[in-house]
Amino acid sequence: MIPQSFPGSFTDDQGTEKLTWRFVPAATRWGPSYEVRATIRGADVRGSDFDVLKPVDGHAAAAAGLRLDAYGHLETCVLSGDLPCTVERPGGHPLSTIRFTLDLREDASAPSETPLRLSIAIGGKTVETEAEDFENGLLELAAALPDGLRLRSCVTCLLSDYSPAGKGLMGIRCHRGAREQYLAVTRKAEYWPVPLTELVPETYLCGEFEPRVPGTGYRG
Repeated sequence: MIPQSFPGSFTDDQGTEKLTWRFVPAATRWGPSYEVRATIRGADVRGSDFDVLKPVDGHAAAAAGLRLDAYGHLETCVLSGDLPCTVERPGGHPLSTIRFTLDLREDASAPSETPLRLSIAIGGKTVETEAEDFENGLLELAAALPDGLRLRSCVTCLLSDYSPAGKGLMGIRCHRGAREQYLAVTRKAEYWPVPLTELVPETYLCGEFEPRVPGTGYRG
């Protein structure tokens, strides 16, 4: 994937800090993937997902007043950002943004089952949704877009899917490098051996996008 950067913010009991989010290609034992990075009050944080961000330097994190859970991940904060996306409409594919807000604060008396909020303002209309992850939230947004508009991204692509073993808050598997093998999948057992091209954010878009056909692959 091509690296991406976009504006966002970090909010905790000390206030709100503007920042720049970055999606950077990363190599993992499962194959090509990406990493989320940002700098908060001078402390660099990174991780495979927005809900598992860790400071690179513990002393810098302490000086910045960042709250961490037992695993060293950011907690007791709200993350937000303007994800770049492409919306197909008559006459072109203009760039747009999807606003996300992830609430990582814990309220023992009322735990949030849908900590993620997404919204997009387009076609004179603002569409909003709450979801447990980016897959469900983005598909709900896509379905609610005004007539004639269509979200053009990896989550709506013919050649993308999710592992039967589970998934995180963000990240979808691209199979453009094994197109024919992936399109032949009709059940879970046939999906496992399909080679992974790379793991990318659901809002990402490459030049080989094809609109998804219902019933394709493992996720249908």
